[in-house]
Amino acid sequence: MPIPDQLSSINPETYAPYRDPRDYILSWTDEIWIDMGLGRLGEHYGKDIKVHTAYGETYDFDHVLMNSVQKMSAFPNGGGGSGEDVLWEERGPNGFISSHRVFKTGTHTGYWTYGPPTGKDWVSRTIAHCTVQDGKVVEEWLVRDEYAVLQSLGLDPNKVAWDLALASPVTGEVVDVATSAAFAGTYENPTLEGISGKRPDRFAAECEMIKAMYEDVWNSRLFNMVGDYCSDKVVSHSVRMRRAQGIQGYQQQVIDLLAAFPDGRIELRDLVVNESSDLGLRVAAVWTLHATYSGVPIYGHPTRSPVSIMGITHFEIRDGKILREWRLYDEIAVLTQIMRARQLSGEEF
Repeated sequence: MPIPDQLSSINPETYAPYRDPRDYILSWTDEIWIDMGLGRLGEHYGKDIKVHTAYGETYDFDHVLMNSVQKMSAFPNGGGGSGEDVLWEERGPNGFISSHRVFKTGTHTGYWTYGPPTGKDWVSRTIAHCTVQDGKVVEEWLVRDEYAVLQSLGLDPNKVAWDLALASPVTGEVVDVATSAAFAGTYENPTLEGISGKRPDRFAAECEMIKAMYEDVWNSRLFNMVGDYCSDKVVSHSVRMRRAQGIQGYQQQVIDLLAAFPDGRIELRDLVVNESSDLGLRVAAVWTLHATYSGVPIYGHPTRSPVSIMGITHFEIRDGKILREWRLYDEIAVLTQIMRARQLSGEEF
């Protein structure tokens, strides 16, 4: 159960009739996806819900329902996945922020954005970072590991990204990521207030540690400082279901990403901290990597074009250091931006 003082600061009506915010999120996911109650989405989401993705924005409930129907048709046994964790934190007396990490599996038996059914199984992770006010989700930042899905289905990520660059899967239009609301605004000190609003006055030391880690290890390239922030036994789960263990493995994972985007800088945009007796202390961080694709050619030849990567990371903190990490971003959204730059320069697929 959650630590009592963290739960007592929220009006119980915000998550009623469930036990706590975690139960609220997990129960609604099952009722909508496992029980096939898509029509109940209106009881869970606000009418004017804002959904932020790397492919564009939607600002009403109808888009959520339409996209969900299509996904349920393509992956009828995919359900809502298995909830790995829900990190929640107060956002005013009648609200909370929920960062919900899901391990998803399914079989591609219907038509989807990527084309006709392949009949193949897939696995991936998703993190939905949601603001709940007065019992309903009113804003959501959504990150999926779509590269892992395509890998499982045997589809060409480059071809999918080329097609998505011509029409967003969210809006059906060409998206200029630079002007997308998902990347808009800057937050000077997300340890106090970020995209989800003002944080409660607790867990300041943990938030400052995560903020310092991004500044030192990522932005200052002080890879030698990984051990200052991570346990010797650190395990990092990343995109394409990759896993790195130990300080050296963690260092290499960060270096390999920045090698493709050598001028990249992490902008921290939100922090959520949750402590419970069963799962310990965890921190959710929403971040953006602003960069130029000008380094090693992991996505084909460098275009030297700007790229914005929307990411969410969950950290498990033990004895003041990061013991486990789940770092998620949509590589297909990254590749889509690169493909758009190629299209604008006159290249053909």
